[in-house]
Amino acid sequence: MKDVIVIGAGMAGLICAQKLKQAGLDVTIVEKSAGVGGRMATRRLQGTWVDHGAQLISVKSDSFGRFIRKLTEKHIVQEWTRDVYQLSASGLFPPDADNRHTRYCCPMGMTAIAKYLGSELAIINNTRIIGVNHKEAQWQLVTDRQDILETKAIVSTIPAPQFLPLFEEVLAAAPSFLQALQSVKFAPSVTIMAGYNASNSVPMEWQAIRCVNDPILDWISYDSSKHAEKAVQPVFVLQSTAEFAKQSMEEPDLEIAGKPLLNQAGKLLAKWLASPEWWQVHRWRYAIAEESLGVSCLSTSIPLSLVCAGDWCAGKNIEAAYHSGLAAAESAIELLK
Repeated sequence: MKDVIVIGAGMAGLICAQKLKQAGLDVTIVEKSAGVGGRMATRRLQGTWVDHGAQLISVKSDSFGRFIRKLTEKHIVQEWTRDVYQLSASGLFPPDADNRHTRYCCPMGMTAIAKYLGSELAIINNTRIIGVNHKEAQWQLVTDRQDILETKAIVSTIPAPQFLPLFEEVLAAAPSFLQALQSVKFAPSVTIMAGYNASNSVPMEWQAIRCVNDPILDWISYDSSKHAEKAVQPVFVLQSTAEFAKQSMEEPDLEIAGKPLLNQAGKLLAKWLASPEWWQVHRWRYAIAEESLGVSCLSTSIPLSLVCAGDWCAGKNIEAAYHSGLAAAESAIELLK
């Protein structure tokens, strides 16, 4: 029997598991995907890396700053840009002075952080939890392989809407805990990864763009500027607004779901952006919490030790997930005393 099983190998889950292991606990991560990283997601396309989830890293706290400096020293992270431009129907505008600060990226893709964090952790990939029970002083997790994993405590870092169908029944005696989770709503997103003819020149102002009051586009980035040594052509990432994604999330034809983003980029910036040489679509059903809970993590001892964590607890970015993972580890250790 494990001391702790962590569900989900995103930033929060990996940081949590790392801290638990450092505390001497026997911990295993269960991850439904083949890789690690969650929304720190990268694809290898046309000989380069393309980030199709989290786009950049910002630093506000000293502790996260130290973590990022460590990753920078290991050449996993590097400075990318200080300027996120604002794009509207009126044109492209530089950021206010207050919004000029260093944003970081990963030259080998965002998943490089997750691979580094997970390198010495026990991770069971390609495994989905389909059932949860508890017997005496232990949790029992049933996997899609019909294996039963037993543990004293669980830390779940998956989005609340994925957590609830599994745990609602066993948490009937913890109504306030359940109510907090039920209040979390997630917004979807449609992401386009697109490569263009190398003859197209890309202005520096296009490196990172936040779209303002646009019905379709939320974000445009010149993704190949993060991976300059590998890029042989301009590669862009376009991300939709939540409202657009909600309308197209069930569209079976990915080309129909994604083409409006390309057309809108061509309309707002340059016509050639509407006609890439190649492009792929990825849809995130749980891209970002519409409103975070405002707490670092949630924990309960009823019926047994359980902690929920993720960027949806304390914020909406990688730094929030980092802090939530640390808090979850502390909570799990306290529950196990």
